[in-house]
Amino acid sequence: MHILAALLLCVQSATPAFRLYERANTLFVAKKFPECWEALEEALRLDPKLVPALTLKAKLAMGMNRFEEARQSLEQAIAADPASWYAHFLLGFQYHLQNDLPLALPELEKARKLNPRDARPAIYLGLTQESLGHTEEAIRSYEEAIRLEAAAGKPQAGTLLTYARFLFALGRLEQCAKLIERAVELEPNSRDVHFERGRLLMKNGDAGGAAKEGEMALALPASGIPDRQIHYLLVRAYRMSGQERLAEEHAVALRAAESKDF
Repeated sequence: MHILAALLLCVQSATPAFRLYERANTLFVAKKFPECWEALEEALRLDPKLVPALTLKAKLAMGMNRFEEARQSLEQAIAADPASWYAHFLLGFQYHLQNDLPLALPELEKARKLNPRDARPAIYLGLTQESLGHTEEAIRSYEEAIRLEAAAGKPQAGTLLTYARFLFALGRLEQCAKLIERAVELEPNSRDVHFERGRLLMKNGDAGGAAKEGEMALALPASGIPDRQIHYLLVRAYRMSGQERLAEEHAVALRAAESKDF
């Protein structure tokens, strides 16, 4: 099956449709999304079963919140190539984004079976299983994702933090701490890493350490963790350590940050 798919891709790569897909992919990377969409539409007019174009169209449609078009493109891709792990992964990812978790689960499992070396299906499978309350299955998926990234020589702090947050919620703080420390080694200048370390220190009763990590996180460029969450951590940390003036400063900043969200 993989040999036939490779041969088909070789044949397709010489076609005008595939060249249009390559142009669309270049435009996608350059964030020229309207031009990318036009090139994809033309490529798929020439070859409606061109799987790389269908999956790229789905990615673009998801970014535009056009989920029905994304789903249709992915279903067409899977019909054209049932062994496309990436099409199954994107379909599962889309269902996950829309919180259709029972639909996400089988697609992500299929993607993982078709490509057991890629960590992405395992990560989102873990997130889906976590949301469904399948604790042990989620743990196995997160640990598999971390193992796969390490085996590929590309460990990701984000994956470690995703699993660490889950362990934090479960109260498995010692395991959580080990993951966070590994994340700190990988990305010492990450806002998210220092926030999670501060949150763990706060949970363990180290208000001074939590405040130090919170201030470090706040000084770093914005990423996934918004300012308001860091200010909230700092309010709690400074109040616990008896530093009311600093606690009030961050309380004022917290109210200002929250008002921007409305």
